[in-house]
Amino acid sequence: MTVINVVCSNIIEKDGKILFVKESKKIAQNRYSLPAGKLEFGETIINGTIREAKEETGLDVKPIKLIGIYQRPSSSESSNTTVFCFLSKIISGKIQTSKEHPEIIFLSTNEIINLNNKHKLRSKYMLPAVKDYFNKKEIDMSFLTIIN
Repeated sequence: MTVINVVCSNIIEKDGKILFVKESKKIAQNRYSLPAGKLEFGETIINGTIREAKEETGLDVKPIKLIGIYQRPSSSESSNTTVFCFLSKIISGKIQTSKEHPEIIFLSTNEIINLNNKHKLRSKYMLPAVKDYFNKKEIDMSFLTIIN
């Protein structure tokens, strides 16, 4: 059976570093991820992006630009996955770790590349998304129309 996933993801930058969460669930254990997750039924991509940031970091964010859309037609989790990665701005809250995300850290580009080289990033879209962000590849939010 083929599973098709839509994932919403956040790039949250502070002082030139990008926020990553360390995961504890078995499929991604001890690897790092951008705050991200699967879109829920009936949820807009923007609301999903906001929800995932809150659930994984404790932060309230506002997506302000689309960094990119990344597709893996055949992922390691036996799914066809499309990721919408947004640049998100912190609007309130404080970082809170959890059992599922025991470490939350801001990483430099070199640290992210090092984790990628050690296969410590959860997904292959993350390094290209970070590079796209620093290369100013972004799309204004007006590209998205939500139809209710």
